[in-house]
Amino acid sequence: MIVDLREYESEEPVSGAVCVVGTGPAGITLALELARQGVDVVLMESGGRTYEAETQALYDGEVVGDPNTDVSSSRLRQFGGTSGHWTGLCAPLDPIDFEKRPGVPDSGWPITRADLDPYYARAQPYLQLGPFDYDFTAWQAKLDRAPLPLDPAMVRDAVYQQSPPTRFEETYWETIEATDRIACFLHANLVDIELADDAVAHFEFSTLDGRRIRVSATHYVLACGGIENARILLNCNRQRVAGIGNEHDLVGRYYMDHLNCETSTILFAEDDIDLGLYDQVIETGVASLSVGLKLPAEVMREEGLLNNTAFLVPEYDDATFNDDFRDRGWVSFSTMVKSFSRGRVPDRFAENYCNAVEDIDVIGVGVYRHVMRHFVPAGRTVAARLRQDAEPSPRADSRVYLTDDTDPLGWRRIALDWQIAPSDLDSLRRTHEHIGAAVGAAGLGRLKLGIPDPPDLDVVFTGYHHIGTTRMHDSPRSGVVDANCKVHSVKNLYMAGSSVFTTAGTANPTLTIVALAARLADHLGSSGASQTKS
Repeated sequence: MIVDLREYESEEPVSGAVCVVGTGPAGITLALELARQGVDVVLMESGGRTYEAETQALYDGEVVGDPNTDVSSSRLRQFGGTSGHWTGLCAPLDPIDFEKRPGVPDSGWPITRADLDPYYARAQPYLQLGPFDYDFTAWQAKLDRAPLPLDPAMVRDAVYQQSPPTRFEETYWETIEATDRIACFLHANLVDIELADDAVAHFEFSTLDGRRIRVSATHYVLACGGIENARILLNCNRQRVAGIGNEHDLVGRYYMDHLNCETSTILFAEDDIDLGLYDQVIETGVASLSVGLKLPAEVMREEGLLNNTAFLVPEYDDATFNDDFRDRGWVSFSTMVKSFSRGRVPDRFAENYCNAVEDIDVIGVGVYRHVMRHFVPAGRTVAARLRQDAEPSPRADSRVYLTDDTDPLGWRRIALDWQIAPSDLDSLRRTHEHIGAAVGAAGLGRLKLGIPDPPDLDVVFTGYHHIGTTRMHDSPRSGVVDANCKVHSVKNLYMAGSSVFTTAGTANPTLTIVALAARLADHLGSSGASQTKS
């Protein structure tokens, strides 16, 4: 059942066994998994079915740290959440990502990769992926392209799977609507959390025009994203002055985003290098794959390096086939074309239109090159740039905090202080040196480093991955939630999504978000949530 709160006539409180706030990949997965276990779920969404500027504006805030990011356009406040502009690249976190690493302060999850493996397998279908298998050797027989002849003790091939990408609104709207055990309310903004005896007594919701509703449940879950989860806890300070779960000043801290950059270049010795395995999505019949290069875990442990997968972006002697035109304007233009081709008005149409107009010359180059690629051969591959979403280190001073500015509901807005440690780029430079050494040892060419010493932080841009603001840790002095994603100081309040990540790894977070949601559903189902709240 899906109901618009603006049109809901009853004044009576709504109840269920579990109340989930947010309908992105975490919230929808959690609700569907719980419903399959016979659990009644109240699923609350701030926005409507599609983009609405007035609701989206509730995300507005300030950027006060590294400027190469944003706090609003990188998220979507609507049914399906930010899956509405997700690109679909998927991989699980590596086993090393869960370890306490001497070279990475504040690392170490309270769970292991093995704990998540069964849930990764359950997450794959939600994202319309193939089997849960990310071992390159297992896929190699299905590939008609050869890998570069690199020493696997120095560099290995890393497999990612490509989701269509799954748009959770398009894929799961009808399922949610038809599921009797899920009552989903749209235009329902969380405005208060009432506590009693160290537990949540109820949640209060309101439409933008003031229509309110109370929800009571046995368990409560915030699944609103890496920034908004922290903002909610900090704003709910009526009963706890520092905010809920913030007894040790940890809510909003350890904010992480992947270091999105395209830097360092492999210069090939020969002009017949075949990069077919690396420069495109490969269809195998059971999954769509992308392949990059990464260091073995043993090398990362030995040198205390952060994790990274480098994807190869070919450079051709014919500029027609080079993609150096792909800047902000091209991305906006491409977004609009894809939306119109599906018969839909693009999200943030005015913003995307302005971006495209500002870069109209670049878009002209891009369109020309795309057309010409159908008529001329690509020519020689002369080089390949390394593109990555590299792992950042967790830092307490990288954070989300409240400002004095308020939104129309009276909640304080946020400031994002994204801090990038220069040592993170030192680690990435060393990773590139290892890749260059492997390329040289194989006689393929050499690598031109693109990261200076000392590093230039301006080469880093946002990966649009908001991670770590309610981090997971066994100790309440080091994390906001425990190994089961429960807020340490509240008996029945849980966090879902990438805000619970202790470290970020290098894999795009969506697959892990969905796996953790399935795991949380099992925990809640075994904790008495299977009984409907009366």
